[in-house]
Amino acid sequence: MWRSVSLLSLCFTSCTLYATCNSAFDSALLTQQSPTITAITFERNNVFDLTEKGVFWLHRFANNTHMISKEATIRDDLLFTENTPLNLAELAETERLLRSRRYLRDAKIEVIHYCADTNSVVVQVSTWDNWSLLPKIDWSSEGGKSEYSLGIAEDNLLGSGNQIQLDYAKDSERTGYLLSFGSPNIFGSYWNTSLSYANNSDGENYHIGLQRPFYRLDSSWALNVDLAKNKEQVTEYLLAESINEYDRTRNEFESSVGLKLPDLGQSIQRLIVGLTLEDVAFDEQLGTRLQLPDDRNLSSLWLEYQLLQDDFKKLYNINQFNRVEDINAGWQLQLRLGLLQSWLGADDTGLQLHFGAAKALQLQTDTWLFSELSYHQLDWRNTQQTLLHLSLQLNHALNARNSIVASISAERGRNLFADESLYLGGDSGLRAFPLYYQRGDNRMIATAEYRHYTDWNLWQIFDVGFAAFTDVGRSWGASAEKQALPLQPQTTLDDKILLGVGIGIRLLSSHSSRGTMIHIDLTRPVTDNPDISSWQWRATAKRRF
Repeated sequence: MWRSVSLLSLCFTSCTLYATCNSAFDSALLTQQSPTITAITFERNNVFDLTEKGVFWLHRFANNTHMISKEATIRDDLLFTENTPLNLAELAETERLLRSRRYLRDAKIEVIHYCADTNSVVVQVSTWDNWSLLPKIDWSSEGGKSEYSLGIAEDNLLGSGNQIQLDYAKDSERTGYLLSFGSPNIFGSYWNTSLSYANNSDGENYHIGLQRPFYRLDSSWALNVDLAKNKEQVTEYLLAESINEYDRTRNEFESSVGLKLPDLGQSIQRLIVGLTLEDVAFDEQLGTRLQLPDDRNLSSLWLEYQLLQDDFKKLYNINQFNRVEDINAGWQLQLRLGLLQSWLGADDTGLQLHFGAAKALQLQTDTWLFSELSYHQLDWRNTQQTLLHLSLQLNHALNARNSIVASISAERGRNLFADESLYLGGDSGLRAFPLYYQRGDNRMIATAEYRHYTDWNLWQIFDVGFAAFTDVGRSWGASAEKQALPLQPQTTLDDKILLGVGIGIRLLSSHSSRGTMIHIDLTRPVTDNPDISSWQWRATAKRRF
């Protein structure tokens, strides 16, 4: 534990003389008194608590070789300073901002002393570090396909909060090397940057981004510049078998500026104007057996309106377990209107429309409903393309260690691009079926899951949970062109409703900056297809339960 104290002696002396300092305080009283923050103290905790039972050499080695987040790094993220009025909402928002940093496992900000004679307070910022230097050895196998990556990542370089990563990876589509650097808060300016370069088997990719986001709810402006090139092999599948391959090169540039509008009651309003250059080209390769999709340029000018309600809750066991999850229960609305511009390179004039909405509802004390709705529309080349998405997730806590989760996700598309079909199977919804088993312009997935969160902790490294689940889903409605497949005549498109069941173990990397959760599942598809195994093991790494 590292502690730094500044400018405390005057306040403590005064409070001691008048016997008015007390760490037990009433939030409503403090709000009414509008005290001033006279000092901020920092308590920076290392990765492992060496006073806990079960500590051995690995934990001591980790603490001794880990550089704790610098006080300056933590201070740069604070939304308040000394000699300013106390605002409890700012303290809560700063907590959320700190918890969003990968290199911190948790953060707590509280008033530890109130001095009535000077109407002042001392605020303490407590943080707990994650282990940030990660030899990256990831492996997963599902749907008959294996993926792995080898490398190293540092998410808190020299305690500065900066990130660097170098790895070699192989998945079902490609192999390649990646080098990336990111800074979430450049010198306390609230600007952030990200740089990455990848040399893959199907092409070179790069990304350069510089952003000054709406880093706090009442930020008055934001700015974004983003440049990216992505060249990759696209594989089309049917019944998990490759039926077509081609190269896709996507060049993108986006720049935008946003302004905060006057508040609407308790809601925050923002207006963002931007320019997007998007050029997508396709090329044949040895595996190309069907006609290539048409090249497209969708460069546009756009205007976006956002409305946010500030209603953040500290919840547990929603998407992770045994840790705080900051979730906004208020309305989050987004509406973007874009006009394709030929002078920017667009193939034709046209209209782009995007609408998004999200809301969390507390139905009962232990029951939450999370909802998301989005709608995309593109009017272009005398064709209208649409995609409607709806997702609902119901979380009901039976008690502190058990919960039931039910979710449904539905998408309905029309005239989707050939390279953007909706697949179903494996990590896209049905865990008992192979990757890319079904495809179409429409998709529906429903899941019922029982979760058990244990208090087991393996070497203070992995928290342990269990799950039992049932998945049901279907992807259907592919256009005639997408069904023109170079397969045997007896092969038919399987668009029936699919059902799978399974049980699994969840291992949460509780002290890692990546917060990875290892899923080890035993699954069984309920199907009459003899080509699919009856029982199979699958292992994946995710950030959700």
